[in-house]
Amino acid sequence: MIDNNTSPVLQPDEIITYLRKSRADNASECIEEVLKKHENQLREYARHVLNIELSDTYILREVISGETINARPQMQKLLKLIESPTLKAVLVIEPQRLSRGDLEDCGHLINTLRFTKTMVITPVRTYNLEDKYDRKFFEMELTRGNDYLEYTKEILRRGVLASVKQGNYIAASAPYGYRKVSLKYEHKTLHTLEIVSEEAAVIQIMYDLYLNQNFGFQKIANYLDKMNIKPRIAKNWSPAAIKDMIENPVYTGKIRWNHRKAVITMENGQKKISRPKSLPEQCILTMGLHKPIISEEVYRAAMEKKGRNICVRKNSSLENPFAGLLFCQCGYSMSYKYNHYKNNSKAIMVCNRQTICHTRSVSYDELLKNLIQCMKKKITSFEIEIENIASENMKYYQIIIDDLEYRLEQLYQKDKRQKDAFEDGIYSKQEYMERNKEICQEIEKTIQCIENAKSNMPEIIDCKKKKAVFEEILQTLWDADIPAERKNILLKKCIRKIVYKNDMPSGRGIGRYSKNVFLLEVYFNI
Repeated sequence: MIDNNTSPVLQPDEIITYLRKSRADNASECIEEVLKKHENQLREYARHVLNIELSDTYILREVISGETINARPQMQKLLKLIESPTLKAVLVIEPQRLSRGDLEDCGHLINTLRFTKTMVITPVRTYNLEDKYDRKFFEMELTRGNDYLEYTKEILRRGVLASVKQGNYIAASAPYGYRKVSLKYEHKTLHTLEIVSEEAAVIQIMYDLYLNQNFGFQKIANYLDKMNIKPRIAKNWSPAAIKDMIENPVYTGKIRWNHRKAVITMENGQKKISRPKSLPEQCILTMGLHKPIISEEVYRAAMEKKGRNICVRKNSSLENPFAGLLFCQCGYSMSYKYNHYKNNSKAIMVCNRQTICHTRSVSYDELLKNLIQCMKKKITSFEIEIENIASENMKYYQIIIDDLEYRLEQLYQKDKRQKDAFEDGIYSKQEYMERNKEICQEIEKTIQCIENAKSNMPEIIDCKKKKAVFEEILQTLWDADIPAERKNILLKKCIRKIVYKNDMPSGRGIGRYSKNVFLLEVYFNI
């Protein structure tokens, strides 16, 4: 055991100094300021107590914040260096600077210092880890530091959760369509998002293509690439990115937290961190302080479209014309079945979890009759609704075209400046040819993008043509000779979702001869 009243005798090349900022330090001081302050203190201690001048070669400054040894490169370097018998001690401001991680990290650090016979020197105490009492005191210091770290992390988690519930956006980066901003309100700083108009128009186009033009994620990505609309980081759009953006509720003005919470598991003796999608009850969803880009109705329609692609067994045909369209009031889809009674067979629509929700089934013919009435009623209001939707869609596409035309005008101005510079003798002919070639290529590419954007603008919906499509569908629904698969395709051209609502009692024999009263909520594609 080392007598802490007597300083060990060491040479400058036998001691390594480690510096790291901690959460316990003054938050207003940057990393460089804290490290410099501690370095001066340790140099003063080495000069007056150890009677040596610290070597700059053996001073390790940890500028990367990390809770584990694996996240701190300078600590990894220290553990490698002390394997050399020439290094006999580590000088540090306090033991917790070496590790405030979990018990696994603490154990690894203690064993490395112990078996390499490396002392730990602090201005308060010197620890010889070969001595069991010193080792016990050192372990207690690290454990105390770990307890403080866990307490601090818990306080921070509570603060983060409270901030999220107040509508603050605290993620590291803003989603496409927004930029992060800070606002002052009643002596408080609010962290929220501000709409980027050019990117917001792209978001609107994504939802329009997905819902109204029935584009898949890959087709949307190809369309945006063709229009030379670039994502923020990648060169091209990916279907996965499009899917994540369409499913993100942030565009409706909400904040989503814990959607992909870190989960730590053990695999082959090693810790593995993954971020699977959280269950709905684990995810926090609250109203944010930012403005929405799309409406709640549009977002809900996009979510409802998920899973509408029907699956038909091999070597069999579709029997249910409402597959992927008809849902019970409980939220589950409804199946097409036959009810056999006294040698009579009748087609009915039944909720897939009727045993739980107890919603009464309905005759296929009754449902079809009610749906036809809804469709006929909808036809009468086509003209006004179609004009409103067309106006909104044209606005989003026009923003993209305006942005491209502004970019083209800037390129023309740059081209003119280069020509003027060449005429004034600022550029040689060779320099001018090289510089102007890039501008001409960019101008040609932008002109092509404008032409593509204009040619891909949504067509103005013809009310008469749309009515004709609805009327054609109405005629096919009663025709028994038309396959259910064909009817399903036609229905999806004009209907996004049908919700069946029925509060009448359900049970064996109940209501066999009574009128079945139900309501259909039909969400149309116009």
